[in-house]
Amino acid sequence: MTSDILLLEKNMHINVFGLNHNTAPIEIREKLYCSESDVPVILKKLKDWGLYESVVISTCNRTEIYFCSDDSNNSEESIKKIDAFLMEHFGVALDWLKNYTYRFCDEEAYRHLFLVASGLDSMVIGEPQILGQVKDAYRMATFHNTTGFFLDKAFHKTFNVAKRIRTETRIGYNPLSISSMAIELSKKIFGELNRKKILVIGAGEMCEIALKYFKKEGLTGIFITNRTFQHAQKLAEDITGIPCPLQDIPDLLTKVDMVLSSTGSEKPIIDKELVVSIMKKRKNRPLFFIDIAMPRDIDPEVNHIENVYLYDIDDLKGLSQQHLSDRLKESEKAHTIIEEEVVKFSHWLEQLEKNPLITHIIDVVEETRSNELKRMMQKMKYVDEETLRNMDLLTRSIVNKLIHRHISLIRQNGSPSLLEIMKQLFKFEEENEKEMDSGNEGK
Repeated sequence: MTSDILLLEKNMHINVFGLNHNTAPIEIREKLYCSESDVPVILKKLKDWGLYESVVISTCNRTEIYFCSDDSNNSEESIKKIDAFLMEHFGVALDWLKNYTYRFCDEEAYRHLFLVASGLDSMVIGEPQILGQVKDAYRMATFHNTTGFFLDKAFHKTFNVAKRIRTETRIGYNPLSISSMAIELSKKIFGELNRKKILVIGAGEMCEIALKYFKKEGLTGIFITNRTFQHAQKLAEDITGIPCPLQDIPDLLTKVDMVLSSTGSEKPIIDKELVVSIMKKRKNRPLFFIDIAMPRDIDPEVNHIENVYLYDIDDLKGLSQQHLSDRLKESEKAHTIIEEEVVKFSHWLEQLEKNPLITHIIDVVEETRSNELKRMMQKMKYVDEETLRNMDLLTRSIVNKLIHRHISLIRQNGSPSLLEIMKQLFKFEEENEKEMDSGNEGK
């Protein structure tokens, strides 16, 4: 059979390979940070190796690769290939990967995914942004056709678990985030902020969230700059700030009290040499930098300049721990929910592995879908790659929804009469006899 997304006739395993703020410092994490352009390359490489189901999550606090393998040896071999790819692509040493990464399989893997999406594995416990980032990573993988039955089910289950935790606990009450931590740090440094001026470098979500907090504190001057000036203009209009071209940064650094930076630049935007020259013009008046970018926007050497104070994401970690006790009780409730959901999902997977009829149904409909799509493509001329991808995704989605109904009936009912109807409907006995006859001919 030609099922390229559902290999249930084998013992499939869900795996995760990654590193995060608990296992690796920022200087290691930024080396393995996957930009938006990196992700398709990694997904394609994994697919070339035969890993048809994979999702890459990369944020300021983690880089993780979720994938499926058909046996434990395959998982180990896949990890070796991932190691080799990361070493080549990012230029990192094998020792780094061994010392700073984790590798989870099956129950540990989807338990970890549940924790991540629910904000329980975040630097700031309960922070709300991570669920959106997980959803974006999953959408990216589906767009590039690297998810299938198992990861589809695992991620949709994850989204339901995260929703349940938000509904049944107060883990997300008065939500904290890296951006809100940056505001709290600023207040610890300056006290009142209503007479301070800030330069914000970047116009993405992190900066937008932070600016809303700053605006509430009554800053008298908010300057916004970005590589795309139109984006800076739009954010400035929303926040009532002053948009500035990127080349104005040296001049702006002489005027402001602090700088918040979060861009997608692969290299530092502000280096030590620039800040040294700026401090002379400022006559050594203190300057505070808060760098929440990944990779970092500001050269760490800046922190060694007199009267210059630089804080990065890892520096905010200690501040976030002060809020941990407030959320500990809700966190315990959330962990209980996750354990319940892990048991349910494990049981669901076990039922799939134990029921050859379910395997057969999935193979039959997928083979039909694949053959019909190929036949249609042969009749159509000049079909571009994006149209082909969209048609493939659409037909997969339809098949998965149809399969779900049949599988649910078998799992929930499982009566002899129902199973007999399903066997006749999908010609289960006929296919088994054909396979047996084929096997006998080869003997």
